[in-house]
Amino acid sequence: MTEGKFPHQRGESHGGGRPRVVIVGAGFGGLACARKLDRQPVDVVLLDQDNYHLFTPLLYQVATGLLNPADIAYPLRAIFRHSPNVRFRQATVAGVNLMARTVQVRGGPDIPYDFLVLATGSTDNYFGNQSIAQLSLGLKVLPHATRLRNHVLTCLERADAEADPAARQALLTFVVVGGGPTGVEYSGALAELMQIVASKDYHEISRSEIRIILVEGSARLLTAFSEHLGRYAQRVLERRGVDVRTNALVKTADQQGVALSDGTVIPSRTIIWSAGVRPNDPVGEPSPPRFRDRRIRVDARLRIAGAAGAYAIGDVASPELGDQRELPMLSPPAMQGGRYVAAAILDAIRGDTRERAAFHYLDKGTMATIGRNAGVAHLPGGLEITGFFGWLTWLFVHIYYLIGFRNRLSALGSWAWDYLRHDRPIRIILATGVEPEPAASVGSGSARKMD
Repeated sequence: MTEGKFPHQRGESHGGGRPRVVIVGAGFGGLACARKLDRQPVDVVLLDQDNYHLFTPLLYQVATGLLNPADIAYPLRAIFRHSPNVRFRQATVAGVNLMARTVQVRGGPDIPYDFLVLATGSTDNYFGNQSIAQLSLGLKVLPHATRLRNHVLTCLERADAEADPAARQALLTFVVVGGGPTGVEYSGALAELMQIVASKDYHEISRSEIRIILVEGSARLLTAFSEHLGRYAQRVLERRGVDVRTNALVKTADQQGVALSDGTVIPSRTIIWSAGVRPNDPVGEPSPPRFRDRRIRVDARLRIAGAAGAYAIGDVASPELGDQRELPMLSPPAMQGGRYVAAAILDAIRGDTRERAAFHYLDKGTMATIGRNAGVAHLPGGLEITGFFGWLTWLFVHIYYLIGFRNRLSALGSWAWDYLRHDRPIRIILATGVEPEPAASVGSGSARKMD
C-alpha cells in the first residue's frame, strides 16, 4: 500500500477513511471479488502467499509436460497494475480474529478490516492416513505439478538403466488415487505422455511395461457427472491402457508400494493423490459454525454468522442448500460468490438498506478431458457431450478463462504442437524424485493378493 493510504497509517481511527476490504486468497473467488471492487470507493488489500493467480484446472498439464508453469500462472501485481484502489500483498495469513476484525500475517503487523472476504480455497484431505500424506504426490499447487513431473521423468530415467525386474516394474507403475475430474484428467494425460516418451526417448522401455492404475473408492468414475459420462470416461481410459479399479480404497502405503482395501498389493514408486480436499481456512477461536467436512457454514448471503462485515466464499464455505447439501467445490461457484459479495459490500458502503436477494449459484455446466479427442461435458438443460466435441468444448472454455493474452497464446501453441506433432517438449528434470530401490510387497502380505 502507498504510505498514508489507510486511516491507521495516518494515525486516525480506522473508521475515519474509506472502508477497507481485506480479501484473503487470490484464487478464483478472491480474484473475482477484487476485480469487481476495482475502481470503487473502497481500499482493497488482496493477500496471498503466492504472488500469482493459478489456473488450477490445468495443473495436470504442467505435471505431464504439456504446459509450462508460466502458462497457467499470472502475476497478481500485473493484473492490478493500473488499479487505483486494489493493492496486493504477498503474505502468509496466520489467523483471523473475527471479533477484533483483524487479519494476522506472519512477520508483520495485524491488518484491520471493515469488510473481510475469506477465499482461502482447499487443500488435500488424506482422511487421517498419514502414510499416504507423507508418501503421495499431490496436485493442488504449482510446486506439486513441477515436482510430479520431475518425479515421473526421473522414474523413467532410472527404469531405463535398471536391471532388477522387480525394481524396474515398481518404477514403471504409477498409482493415481481418486477418480474425480483431476484423477481422470491426469490419468489420461499421463497415458499420452507414456505413449510418446516410451516409444521415442527410452529405447530400453516398452509401452507394455508401463502401468497406470487409477483407484476409485466408489462404483464408478466422475461421480459428480451422470453415470453415462462416468462410464464413457472409464471406457476411454481403459482403451488407452489405464487400469481402472473401482470400489477400491488405498489402505496403507510405504516406500515400496500401496495396499488396497481388497488385499491387493501394488509395488510402485509413485502415488498420485487426487481423492479428496478439505477447506483451508485460518479462522481461529471461536470457530464459526461448520459443516461436517469443516467448511464454514455461511448464511444465504455468504455472511459468516456472528461476524460483522465478514464473508466466506469458494471451497472454504457454503450456505446450507437443504438436506445438508453444499455448493460444489469448483471454480464457478467461487467466482460467482466473489462477484456477489463485492456487490453486497458496495451496497453497504453506499448505504443501501435493502437486503440483497440470496446468493443463487447458476450452474453453467461441468466438464473434463480424458486426453486427445476425448472429453465429457454436462451443460445446462441436461445436455451431455462426449468425444471430440466434448474435448473441443473443454478446450475453448479453458482458453477463455485463462488470464492474459500471452498465456492463452502459449497454451494454444503447446496444444497445437502436441496435437499435430504428438510431442511433449517440456521434459526437463529439475530435481530427482525417487531412489532406485527394489520394489517389495507392502507389509507381511500373507493374506493379500499380489497384483
